[in-house]
Amino acid sequence: MDTNLLTALATILTPFLAYVSHSAVQFLKTKTKNGNLQMLLTWADQAVSMAESTTLAGPDKKAQAMQLVTSRLVANKLTGKFSQEQIGAVVEQAVIRLNAIGTTK
Repeated sequence: MDTNLLTALATILTPFLAYVSHSAVQFLKTKTKNGNLQMLLTWADQAVSMAESTTLAGPDKKAQAMQLVTSRLVANKLTGKFSQEQIGAVVEQAVIRLNAIGTTK
């Protein structure tokens, strides 16, 4: 092939390939963050259900549920992805959601 043609193709395709690569990376980051959040919400539901089966009082149940969620995050190498405030918020959300469907007391 002619060197000028190759140079022209490289000049035209480089920005396009950079855009496609950037879009793919952003998509994968978003998909991963969404997946992590979905796992967190599921673990919070499970932790609240488990805490409800104990004889602990309200604040102790929340602390136990938060500890269960935190241990799941550690076990799945997601430490640092969510703050304690975020974990507390999803535990509270799980309590509200499970109360709405009549699962908790």
